[in-house]
Amino acid sequence: MKSACWSDDVDFSWETHDSAICMNRVRLVLVCALVCFLLTAPAHGQRLRKPHTPNCGTWDVVYSPTPNGSGSLSGVASVPGTVELWSVGNYNGNFHWLTLIEHWDGTSWQVIASPNYPNANHFLYGVAAVAPNDVWAVGRYEPDAGGTSTLILHWDGTNWSTVPSPNPATYSGLYAVAAGSATDVWAVGYYYSKSGQRTLIEHWDGTSWSIIASPNVGTHDNLLRGVAVVPNSQTVWAVGYYYRNDGNPSTLVQRWNGSAWSVVASPDGSTRENYLTGVSSTGPNDAWAVGYYNNPNGLYLPLTEHWDGNTWQVVPSPDLSSSLTAVTAVSSLSPSDVWAVGTYYGPGAQLTLAQHWNGTSWQVFSTPNPAGTDFGAINAFDSVAIVPGVGVWAAGYYEFTQPAKPSQTLSAFYCPVGSPTPTPTPTPTPTATATVTPSSTPTATQTATLSATV
Repeated sequence: MKSACWSDDVDFSWETHDSAICMNRVRLVLVCALVCFLLTAPAHGQRLRKPHTPNCGTWDVVYSPTPNGSGSLSGVASVPGTVELWSVGNYNGNFHWLTLIEHWDGTSWQVIASPNYPNANHFLYGVAAVAPNDVWAVGRYEPDAGGTSTLILHWDGTNWSTVPSPNPATYSGLYAVAAGSATDVWAVGYYYSKSGQRTLIEHWDGTSWSIIASPNVGTHDNLLRGVAVVPNSQTVWAVGYYYRNDGNPSTLVQRWNGSAWSVVASPDGSTRENYLTGVSSTGPNDAWAVGYYNNPNGLYLPLTEHWDGNTWQVVPSPDLSSSLTAVTAVSSLSPSDVWAVGTYYGPGAQLTLAQHWNGTSWQVFSTPNPAGTDFGAINAFDSVAIVPGVGVWAAGYYEFTQPAKPSQTLSAFYCPVGSPTPTPTPTPTPTATATVTPSSTPTATQTATLSATV
């Protein structure tokens, strides 16, 4: 689902820029998705247009619809206590990009009607489920008249509807959402002030969304890409990055202690570019943050960091490419059962990435690439969700470029039955020297302007 705002250059910063706000100026050149396919089919094979039961022990593509022939999935979340999942993204509605929400009922993925503002482009990036009748999706929308606004949708068990959300500036947006309960939901992103891009954190208390004051480091751009509620605690983690005086980004980690947000020191992978794009936690002494960094040789490497209750530390993770390996999302079930997904460049093609933490090390598993591995093909995972006792889901997109075809939604499932052998077995990236994030002064809570309801 590429549009004019997506950049294919080597600057993989995920910052948002003015009216274009080309969210994820990286997505590492990710933006597409799968719609179907048999693992044994060729790169340009037939779509799988019926429910598909994956083979346990391997990652397998499961058909997901792509309305109007062009779209992608950016977020996926499981519904607690069920086999249900929700996945969100957007699709091409001929004249505008429209919200795309799909539901897994245990048998198949189906598109569920979702609201859109008239004469606007829409982008959904994150989804979180509290219960079968309580699901949230967040992102942004861009009216033709200009600007960008936060976009929050809610599922009540019957319909998706727009819920008013604060917009502290003409350009505002949300990247991720996490829920602790029906009255405790968090969303994070950015807004633009006169001093540049600032962190944006919003909270749902069961009645309305409001802006909660959040810190910013330095005087340059800051933004948040991921958020996670720590189970059975008042703690919430938010991650992203901020720009230093030298123009390069450093990792940014913030923590909610029940009453205020503060910056927590986090390591960088190098003195150059560093990005955190996802976070997950199983308890006060166990959290993971993932992303990627750029080393002095210009190589983009995966960045995985762990919180042990006292400090964030870089943990070696596999590097699969001579140019780019990036981890974009993470989901943890226990300290010894963590999945992370993303993308890497193979010989000429962009490929899906899935790796598992077993309590000791990260291991990479073979994953499907429905666009194939020919030069220019694009395959990417953007989000991951674990269904306890069932398996792991990843969502993203794929795109044929030879010949060029619109991006397609991608849904893949891993059923952990038997003892599959992880492959390939790459050489772990050496632990990077940590650069401590400096202290910061919290940004004052802004006066919110509510978005209209569709």
